[in-house]
Amino acid sequence: MASADGDDDWDTHRAEPVELSEEDLRALGGHNPGVRDDDDNPMGIQPEDSSEVFFNRSFTVEEDGQEGFSPTDAGVVVTAPDLKLEPPPQAEAEPASPQHPQAAAPEEDDDVPDWTQNDKHVFILSSAGKPIYTRHGNEDKMVSLMGVMQALVSFVQDEKDQLRSFTAGNHKFVFLVKTNLLLVMVASTGEDEAQMMLQLTYVYSQIIFVLTHSQLTRIFEQRANYDLRRMLSGTEKFIDNLLDLMNSNPSFFLGAVRCLPLRGTVRDKIGSILQNSRINDLVFAVLIADNQLITLLRPKKYSLHPADLHLIFNLVSASSSFRTAESWTPLCLPKFNNTGFLHAHVSYIDDDSRVCLLLISNNKDAFFELSSCRAKIVEGLQSSQCLQAVTNALAHQNYKLSLLDIPSLRHFLYKVKSTAQFTSPAFEPPYNLDGEQLRLFRRYQFVHHCIHAQSKPLKICFHVGAKETMLGLVTPGFELYAAFGPLVTKPTAMQSVFQLIRWMKHEEDRLFIINSQVF
Repeated sequence: MASADGDDDWDTHRAEPVELSEEDLRALGGHNPGVRDDDDNPMGIQPEDSSEVFFNRSFTVEEDGQEGFSPTDAGVVVTAPDLKLEPPPQAEAEPASPQHPQAAAPEEDDDVPDWTQNDKHVFILSSAGKPIYTRHGNEDKMVSLMGVMQALVSFVQDEKDQLRSFTAGNHKFVFLVKTNLLLVMVASTGEDEAQMMLQLTYVYSQIIFVLTHSQLTRIFEQRANYDLRRMLSGTEKFIDNLLDLMNSNPSFFLGAVRCLPLRGTVRDKIGSILQNSRINDLVFAVLIADNQLITLLRPKKYSLHPADLHLIFNLVSASSSFRTAESWTPLCLPKFNNTGFLHAHVSYIDDDSRVCLLLISNNKDAFFELSSCRAKIVEGLQSSQCLQAVTNALAHQNYKLSLLDIPSLRHFLYKVKSTAQFTSPAFEPPYNLDGEQLRLFRRYQFVHHCIHAQSKPLKICFHVGAKETMLGLVTPGFELYAAFGPLVTKPTAMQSVFQLIRWMKHEEDRLFIINSQVF
């Protein structure tokens, strides 16, 4: 286990084999490593499948002199009359046609354009058919193609229906139709419609992250054929990076965040330092490293949806400018409140620029106050050796399956449903190559789809393939997706699951954030 000085050696505790019985199988559904029995959501990350719709009622909002939504409209009463989000600025109505940075790419053959060679493509256009974004190539050369897409959607809408998807050959076309935007994904990756729709929803949320829903609506109310590339110019890299992450990071389809493995006492001490350094204008303090959550400081009554945390991770990972100096940027968290901006003080606090601190406020003029807050936090982390402990944890973050001593197990994803957190080990042979990792990622997507299929959801999915056997298991407390050798039987796989659960219980304080600081 980790010591106070940051020495992060994993415990060599090994789960003992167990014999399975019917009673054991029933009991498996009630075992929930990663969360205390006395707190349903101690971390404050809103579960993806929560029945409570949390966004748009976190704080009172003022926009253009009018009071915003009422939290009581949805039966959830929260009051914070002293906290108001900044309304988005008025957009200029003059159309413009800035070029996507990819427009400077070499000329393509119109008969066989290079972008058609990719196995996944994303198009964004306005409801008037104006091109906004294309994942590959130059959107100016795809005006006719996007016009056909818009015509297909309009034709189906004229029949009082909505086009969601269709298949042509080995390509699946998925359409996400919003009031003012049309997002289309074309893929030959074997992903199902629900997973592709989820990815398009994230892309749409990234646009809201930059503009806010209110500003986007106002723009097209003023001018239906407005060229939105003027407003999004320079932010295409965030959509590009988001799409790259969703093609390899399971946190998106799991609806969970990965936490940096760290000794619980060190994590608690970091949370206390954030708490003691807090100023009145601070709404959230988020400490992350390598797209992993270290800890989170939040108001007692409010949570952050994992989708909003994913967008925050994407903001940090896609921008290298944050590494050079303290930065101040507006952002809209769509699940938290999609009508106004919060403002984030973003800075790296370690020499290697891996540990990033975000101090999020509703006050657009709080940069210098938050800068002083940041300095106090850094001083506390350094003097307590917590920053060194985090640095050491980053060097040992990817624990190996050899710690578990389960020979048949090759890899797994384990999600705690109540706190929307997940963990997975390092890739080992045969998954130490990029191509094999992507293939395994697609296998996980396949099992996840089988488990969560709308037509016939499953509690257990056992799939035998040529290269591995996949197991998916859903209980009230957790979800588990695991890869075994191709010759493993179902009883052996289930026995391995029990061994894994025992190890999880022993290491839960390090793998998951059990409690977070609140104010």
